[in-house]
Amino acid sequence: MSTDLPAEEGLTAHAPAPSSGEYGLFGLRYRVHFLGCKVSAFDSRAHAARLETHGAEPAEDLVPDVVLIQTCSVTDRADRDGRRALRRLRRENPRATLVATGCLAQRDPEGLARLPDVDLVLGHGLGAELPRLLAERASGLLPGKIAWSPAPARGDFLDVPLPFLVAEGRTRAFLKIQDGCERRCAFCIIPSLRGIERSELADRVVDSVLALSEAGIPEIVLTGIHLANFGGGVEGPARRQGGLVGLLRRLEDAAPRARVRLSSLEPMEAGEELVDLVSTSRVVVPHLHLPAQAGSDSVLRRMRRGLVTARYRALVLRAERANPRLHLATDVITGFPGETAAEAAESEAFFADLPLASLHVFPFSSRSGTDAARWAREDGVPDATITRRASRLRALACRKLRDFARAHHGTVADSVVLKGGRALTDNYLDAGYEGGAPAGSRFDATLSVDGDGRVRVAAERPEAPC
Repeated sequence: MSTDLPAEEGLTAHAPAPSSGEYGLFGLRYRVHFLGCKVSAFDSRAHAARLETHGAEPAEDLVPDVVLIQTCSVTDRADRDGRRALRRLRRENPRATLVATGCLAQRDPEGLARLPDVDLVLGHGLGAELPRLLAERASGLLPGKIAWSPAPARGDFLDVPLPFLVAEGRTRAFLKIQDGCERRCAFCIIPSLRGIERSELADRVVDSVLALSEAGIPEIVLTGIHLANFGGGVEGPARRQGGLVGLLRRLEDAAPRARVRLSSLEPMEAGEELVDLVSTSRVVVPHLHLPAQAGSDSVLRRMRRGLVTARYRALVLRAERANPRLHLATDVITGFPGETAAEAAESEAFFADLPLASLHVFPFSSRSGTDAARWAREDGVPDATITRRASRLRALACRKLRDFARAHHGTVADSVVLKGGRALTDNYLDAGYEGGAPAGSRFDATLSVDGDGRVRVAAERPEAPC
């Protein structure tokens, strides 16, 4: 899964519950870091929200008492980055309690616990225990370093009430409404780390969207590990809530003032019904991120994507015909084990021929414990070849985004002012903005696009944030 969260956009965690101080963390100063995807960012800030519920405060420029890092484990390189970050954080914070959590903590808790830099290892599903564990450690009552349980094996709902993340300047809010994945792509370790799929109840999602909207947040992003299968993997009322399409139809009826954006969606679970809804929605913005990962049927079969190029092409063309303003994005892994020159050329030609606005290109990187990692040892693509293929695809991505932006020169787009002299359009164009409206303002804007595809917006009728 890729992130569509701009790196420079700060996030603040919020939890609906008032501060209780149950575990006596008043005066404790904390700092959080994350590696990896938007869900990792969400989880790290959810930990921060839980700490604040029990009296802790962000360290800001002060020396922290607790440093928490939400790790990633999507590849072996991500593991190395996580351990390197832990060593760096220990050097920078020699007296702080250093907590490792996230996917690497779930995959290899014993290995992290053996590191002298780490004081506490917290697996997935145990975030609610963090305040208690810190209080017990401070009291000398914690018998070890590891708090861990297997990845969820039942389709329970997510924790409630829903915490959420708000970007700096109150420009966007992020709601995690789904977790877990039951697909078995050959290159991915996440299903064994995140566990079975579970979703929040649609009623709670709608209530949260409306509350954030009434609080003046102009855009709300719905996120999850397998968002397209929202409502799947659980019994009872959640299975009867109509999945993601049913949820979005309820949001259409509720008509929040805020616009709603969807994060990454598996194409085949998304399907025509969802594409049609997003193409014509009054609430959901015209932006679909549909990761294909390859444009060659033989590579897709080896990846176990459950996807064929003809079906993907039909879905993308359907979306583009329904709404030419729709920003269509995909992910591409190049250099998958065994990928031949002919397959790489087939993929490049496939994506070049589609009306895509964005391609997120990822050179293949092994994840130990996956079939793809074993195949890479037997039939791996040389690094130099992977680099060359990735460079060609990134050049294609630049052309695609430039052409998409230029096609919208002179049109009007629903835009939100971000921090740093930027604005984000409904169809996901990152634009320069020099007007006087503060961050979080939302307005219709005329797009001015130069020959290189750089976008600027001019406000027509700015609506000040609440």
